[in-house]
Amino acid sequence: LMFLRFRKLNAMTKTDKEWLSRIGEMVDGDDHNMPEQGKYNGGQKAMFWASVVCMVLLVVSGVLIWRAQFSPPLELVRFGAVVHAVAGAAMIALIMIHVYAAIWVKGTIRAMWYGTVTRAWAKQHHRAWYREMTGK
Repeated sequence: LMFLRFRKLNAMTKTDKEWLSRIGEMVDGDDHNMPEQGKYNGGQKAMFWASVVCMVLLVVSGVLIWRAQFSPPLELVRFGAVVHAVAGAAMIALIMIHVYAAIWVKGTIRAMWYGTVTRAWAKQHHRAWYREMTGK
């Protein structure tokens, strides 16, 4: 499971919370004063955890509304349907934000396509990770 593989890398730190509190600067294109980030920045980590929560809600609520197999009470089915719809809408919003962010930050599409980034890109966007990888 990908969750087990990536959960430790996506643990939120104080620096990530600071990054998230200054996300407006990043959106405005001023990333020079952003705190140094590791392999994943605060936004990527927030996206990971929000996606995990949405997926868990979708699975649990999906089982609840799968009435033919489990026959839960009607009130529970209705509640499950609402949770399923909200979690689905949230997941769609997360995907849209993910695509927008990938297009917004130059070099991200290349990184996703090839699985690598240039040293300059890593140094600019994930300086703590760059230092860890290069020892500089």
